Amino acid sequence: MGKILDLKQALGPGARANKYRVNFNIPPAVPKTADLSTVDTLCNAATLPQKSIGPIEVWNQGRKLVLPGDTAYPNEWTLTFYNTEEHNIRRAILEWMRSIDHFQDNMHSGVPIEIMTTLSVSQLDSAMNETVRYSFHCCWPKEVSEITVGDSEENQIQTFTVNFAYTEWVIGDGELDKPLQYNSATKNFIA
Repeated sequence: MGKILDLKQALGPGARANKYRVNFNIPPAVPKTADLSTVDTLCNAATLPQKSIGPIEVWNQGRKLVLPGDTAYPNEWTLTFYNTEEHNIRRAILEWMRSIDHFQDNMHSGVPIEIMTTLSVSQLDSAMNETVRYSFHCCWPKEVSEITVGDSEENQIQTFTVNFAYTEWVIGDGELDKPLQYNSATKNFIA
């Protein structure tokens, strides 16, 4: 019984996978014709980033010493959205991609930094307060998934995924990968 109580105290309410908020914006230089006020509401799923440190193996007389090498991360972040009948979010992201590379006119953005932005995902506590934020710098949409339509797709809302390329991710909003001040998880009081 003691271990269960220890676990209960250490874990508290625990971080819930369905308590998150995506902070989404399209760069000011990109033309916007679609309404993006519902992006956070229509974001069905997001991912928290992965990070790894590669090993360096050094050999000496048949013995291996493993040293820490360089940090690596996949440079890709995936969001899944519900689709509206007007395709608002999908159209906005496709317009963003056209600003990057308009393949029909054979035109590329001349200033890449103007088509990049910072996006983030926040973990929320049970009172919907942000407890931590992961920010992705220099984001741009790399891929928008296809949407299947068909007679057998009844009783379903369309979803699509967007893979964003990014340069780096940090905890918080800052330039350095170090935590900022965050709220402690809100305690639920039983009335």
